[in-house]
This record gives sequence, C-alpha cells and structure tokens, in this order.
Amino acid sequence: MVEPHHMRQFLLFVFALLIPCFGLWTVANAPIGLPAIGIAGSLLSNWFPDVVNALSASGPEAILMTEFGEKAGQLIPLSQADYRLGFQINTRVLSYSLPFYTALHFATQRKTYLADYLWGVLILYVLFICGLVCLCLKTLMVNVGAPFFNQAGVFVPNAEVIAISYQFSVLIVPTLAPAILWLSQSKDSPLLQGLFVRTVDR
Repeated sequence: MVEPHHMRQFLLFVFALLIPCFGLWTVANAPIGLPAIGIAGSLLSNWFPDVVNALSASGPEAILMTEFGEKAGQLIPLSQADYRLGFQINTRVLSYSLPFYTALHFATQRKTYLADYLWGVLILYVLFICGLVCLCLKTLMVNVGAPFFNQAGVFVPNAEVIAISYQFSVLIVPTLAPAILWLSQSKDSPLLQGLFVRTVDR
C-alpha cells in the first residue's frame, strides 16, 4: 500500500531531522530572537512609556527593563533607586516552534520546498513576536501590578485577558501553529492524499 510507505518515510525523516534542527536552534537561539525582541521592545516601550524602558537581548534571553527601581521588595521611583528594575524573559518557550516546523516541512515530500517554508517561517515569526508581547504583559502584571494597570491615558488589558493570552501564546501556539501550517501546506502531498483517500474509502 502506498499510504503506509509514505507514513513510515515521513516519521523516519521527522525523527532524523528533529535532532539537527533543534541543535541548530540551540546554537542560533540568540540571533533568531534579536529581531523579535527589537520589535516587541519597540511596541511595549511606546505602548507603556511610563512603565517599560526597553526590551533588550541577553544571550538567548531577553531583559524587560522598567521605569522603576526596587528596595526591600517594593517598587520605588527610579529617581530614588540605585538601579533600574528588570525581569528576565525566556524567549525559547516561544521560538521552538521554528525548528519543529522545519523538521515537519522538510520531512514531507512536496513539489516546492523553499517558498512555502519561507511563508511558514514568516507566519511563525509574527506569532513569536505576539507571544513575546503577551509574555512581557504577564510579567508586568505579576511583578509590577497596580502601577502597570493604573497608567493614566493608556489602555491596559484586564488581568483575565492577559492571563488567557499568555497561556494561549506560550502553551498552545508554539506547538499547534507549526502543525496547522504543515497540514495546510502539505494537503497535496502523497502522505496526506493517501491518508485522505484511505479515510474516504472506509
């Protein structure tokens, strides 16, 4: 049967590609995150100018710098502080969608590889930026609290919206989005055509 052959081949290629794809992602994590950190930082600092100073890269992580200082566990005005308060943001919980998608994409037999792949990476990168913004909002909500929510003349999403957006962006999108992209781009592949025909015949 054709369909089992394609499935075995696909699974073999996926497992063979996952290791090098995630290996390259581990090595190149810092440069992969730089554009997303820059765009998200610009969005946040313009959206919340009285709270967010900058979002900057620190190796594979990002540092969310605020307009506050800290003393004895309490937020204080920056003018009264010895240092600016910042929070570490783990970008890797979002960017792993890229190597996952890469393995799925190149393990699938298709007529063209590069164009679809570039479009897929672009879509995942936009989701990466959105997820990074949501992750920073959650960090501000938890660690800054009232000064973040009580900004004058600034729209701040309520806590429930931030919490749901964070959970969706961090727990669901990095895993589900690559699979959905792969399915939509591979619907004409022998693998999915075989699965579809077999399902219809049943």
